[in-house]
Amino acid sequence: MPNEIASAARDLMWGIWRELGVPGVVRLTRCPVVDPEWLVVHTPFLAPPDSRLDELAFAWCVHNHTSISTRRVRAVASQVVKEVSNAFWAWSAELRSHARVNWVDVRKAKPSHRHVRRMVPDLERASLASLRARAVFGVGARADVVCAMLEKKGEWIRISDLIGQGYSKNAVATVLKDLKRAGLLSSAKRGNADVFKITATSVLQSLLDSHGASWLAWDHVFEAMTSLVLLERAATKPDAVRLVEADQTRRRIATSAAELGWPEPPLTSATPDGFESMLVWGRGRLDALGATWASDGGEGRTRRS
Repeated sequence: MPNEIASAARDLMWGIWRELGVPGVVRLTRCPVVDPEWLVVHTPFLAPPDSRLDELAFAWCVHNHTSISTRRVRAVASQVVKEVSNAFWAWSAELRSHARVNWVDVRKAKPSHRHVRRMVPDLERASLASLRARAVFGVGARADVVCAMLEKKGEWIRISDLIGQGYSKNAVATVLKDLKRAGLLSSAKRGNADVFKITATSVLQSLLDSHGASWLAWDHVFEAMTSLVLLERAATKPDAVRLVEADQTRRRIATSAAELGWPEPPLTSATPDGFESMLVWGRGRLDALGATWASDGGEGRTRRS
């Protein structure tokens, strides 16, 4: 069946968006803590051609955009492939005509006639610990650093490890020093670098009601998902081209697969069915993610430092 990867990706997107309050059929009862910026940036690329998913995600952003970090959205959009960023910026221009989303200049707003309904996320869900943190600490570096420290509990973390959140070194350093002064972190010296470790895990978990939450490297999930969707679109190309693209995709997502605890992608360049093998492998990984998040399974793990 054509577009199996794209269909599986949309199924996952439906489940993730339902965690944020979008009405849907399937509930991912064990969905990891959602990273709203990675989700929002990839939705305009992955949601079509499901117009209902696209419309509902768009409406959610209209009414909840103040819970989205402008700095992180811009940081994520600068890291993704052009197919994703182009779709996101076009979608955001339309969004700007309905709401004052600060990551888009008003002069770039595109007229839109979408029907927008109000949706309110249930912040008591374990998967929304990141949004709950923003409700407590505000949308900015403080909330996101707290979540990053909870994700990496027990690990020593450098300031540089958190710069990828989209915040400046000074902003992250200020938050870490404040948390240390409050007795929530401890610090040490590793060479010339200051490193920090959370010491009040239970306190912050209780505050954010995140004791049952699991954390996931969403950047790697969306990197793999996007790469597989793009590979599937090459199905009509000549065999030689498809093998080259399959091999490039395998190399591109090898790190993400390892970070997520997935089996190693199949070899592609030395076999005539390498293209099909990559698609079968990719569909299996996406199906396994959905099955795990909907049950008590165990595929997928948190980011490693």
